Amino acid sequence: MKVLQSIVVAGSLVAALFLPGECLAAHTQVSLLADSHAIIPGKPFTVGLLLRMDPAWHTYWKNPGDAGLATEIKWKLPPGFVAGPIAWPLPQKSIEEGDVLTYGYSGQTMLLVPITPPSGIPTGTTLKLAADVSWLECKSTCVPGAASVQLELPVAAAAAPDHRDLFDAYEALVPPPHTAADGLKVRASASAKTITFDVDFPSVPAAGTVDFYPDAIPNAQVSRPSIRLSHSSANIALSVSSFEKIDSAVHFHGVLVFASPAGVKKGIDLLTELPATFFSSTEGGANGSAGKGILDQQFATVSPGSQGSLLVYLLLALVGGLLLNIMPCVLPVIALKIFGLVKMAGDNPRRVRKLGWTFSSGILFSFVVLALFVIILQAAGQRVGWGFQFQEPLFVVVMATIVFAFGLSLFGVFEIRLPARALEGVGSVLQKHEGETGYAPSFFEGVFATILATPCTAPFLGTALGFAFAQPWWGILLIFATVAVGMALPYIVLTSKPAWMKFLPKPGAWMETAKQFMGFLMMATLLWLLYILGKQLGMEAVVWTGAFLLTVGFACWMIGRFLTLSSSRTRAIVVWLIAAVVVVGGWWGAMGDVMSARDVLEAGVSAVPASSGGEGISWEGFDKSRLESLLDANTPVLIDFTAEWCLTCKVNEKTVLSDPEVIAKIKESGIVPIRADWTNRNPEITRLLSKFGRSGVPLYVVFPQGKPTEPIVLPEVITKSILLEAVEKSVRPVVAAESRQR
Repeated sequence: MKVLQSIVVAGSLVAALFLPGECLAAHTQVSLLADSHAIIPGKPFTVGLLLRMDPAWHTYWKNPGDAGLATEIKWKLPPGFVAGPIAWPLPQKSIEEGDVLTYGYSGQTMLLVPITPPSGIPTGTTLKLAADVSWLECKSTCVPGAASVQLELPVAAAAAPDHRDLFDAYEALVPPPHTAADGLKVRASASAKTITFDVDFPSVPAAGTVDFYPDAIPNAQVSRPSIRLSHSSANIALSVSSFEKIDSAVHFHGVLVFASPAGVKKGIDLLTELPATFFSSTEGGANGSAGKGILDQQFATVSPGSQGSLLVYLLLALVGGLLLNIMPCVLPVIALKIFGLVKMAGDNPRRVRKLGWTFSSGILFSFVVLALFVIILQAAGQRVGWGFQFQEPLFVVVMATIVFAFGLSLFGVFEIRLPARALEGVGSVLQKHEGETGYAPSFFEGVFATILATPCTAPFLGTALGFAFAQPWWGILLIFATVAVGMALPYIVLTSKPAWMKFLPKPGAWMETAKQFMGFLMMATLLWLLYILGKQLGMEAVVWTGAFLLTVGFACWMIGRFLTLSSSRTRAIVVWLIAAVVVVGGWWGAMGDVMSARDVLEAGVSAVPASSGGEGISWEGFDKSRLESLLDANTPVLIDFTAEWCLTCKVNEKTVLSDPEVIAKIKESGIVPIRADWTNRNPEITRLLSKFGRSGVPLYVVFPQGKPTEPIVLPEVITKSILLEAVEKSVRPVVAAESRQR
């Protein structure tokens, strides 16, 4: 009982870290109001969601801008009631640090929603209108908020108005649609990737007050407006770039904002229809071939899926899988496997062979599962690439948790001693007991090694996988299985001849020290995973993940402290249940809000410029329209396809892209460096990778000046001489032309 009490007390202390308190209190209070004292059957009325924000905090408009998240209302209405669209008051525009443009509200605002009740509801009853509301509130940091609100109203044949002053005030702030009565003359047009509004005002607006707040277009990006003023008229232009194919017309809204000479600010809602042909034009761009966009272009250097025979790509897959064993991603687990082989030296040769084949089976199983995921996602219309699972922050957090627990087991904090084989840790092969086969841990070591290998792209592997992702399902399975055979080949060979293991060090007391040292390798892997998460969701997500890992560590300590080989089954179940409660509670307290606000956190991270330049290469962030305009202008371009979870990319950055000679050459050549960051999922980057016959990163592509359809594709592992030669080729025609002119 004392043991159980100590566990409960310790668990309570950890749980207390995550109890809601003042630091987690919402900075926005929400409530529902109605403009009528009662519901009249069949007669529409208006409900307002009133948001009161603490000083210096703000929430967001329907189009939050470069970052943020619009407030959402999910209604729970009585049967037959219909809620209309939200009427949004005119927002405030602000430019935040890092040139991040946002539209939102501070202080207080009210979102208005028309509600239409059915005509057959009986009078004399009382009905409840309820809604789940979610929002993002920001100051120096952003916190997701959520609340359930409700409003009870009687049903009557007649009703007096309620909260009239408040509703009148906010209804006056909702921009009305443009009509002839507002005195404006508006001409709208949409063509060549651009939406244009030409506006004539009835009088000259107050200086500096004309602006335009565009609405968002699903699956498309709308640029910031370009506004040209001339006396009492304005020309407003916005460019549009679609992420995915849009087959139907779209009604585009935007709010024209201006102030009268007397200083009265107002907004008018402008509307124009964008035909489906407009969106097909947003995928265009001259860049060399009958107006095709970069994502529709067929490059002379690459024809995915048509070069070489299947046997050639199978050979590349085999060699690429073999080389994965020396890539930095997988080295910690490979070191553990070698450690296990050392420990097996002197064992029964038959058992050694079985363990080698079991480890290899784990690798093959993992690659087949990955291939099936790719096939399913492609069948669902999704474009994915090698290492795509690391684009999912939740996967990164789960991997960080596994690596952290694995490292603690190597340090001796805990060992998994449950009878169920499915719960054996991959590290328990290091604690071999009499009669224990160790086959299950060996299998899961193969799975673990494969998962950690996927962020890396070895030489030859990128070409083989690029071919695989363009094949039918059987081609994907065949290539992935061949990569698995290549990765497993060294262990199959070594364990098939146990006599060769005599060249490995002899087992001894040094192995305990080596085991603990490998725990530090696991913690280094954990730091790498947290770095990836920080680049995906920002520092706040890293801090809360660290808090969650604290509870995981506490749970592992409880298992190691209160369970022994002689523990009863009942005690084991109790300890494991309490440990599970601690972990689940830690997830709820630390990670719940982070995961619910992941879209906002991703948007905030992506809004940061690609590079500040300094003494290094001044990288531009990837933008399809910008790339097309550069190629249209015959400007040489270098694209670095990279990701924060790609260790091969990081090695290339440190050894080649940070070299002073490379930096100087890129700056003096006039080539425009663009960094296509694939850390988070980006359909445009995925499609562009496939254009070069690749399914993952790293990839380096140089577009020579004047040859936008003949890019130079560099290998995955680059050298200084390879990159300098490609840059020289890309600008050589210019240098030659200048020499002739002189």
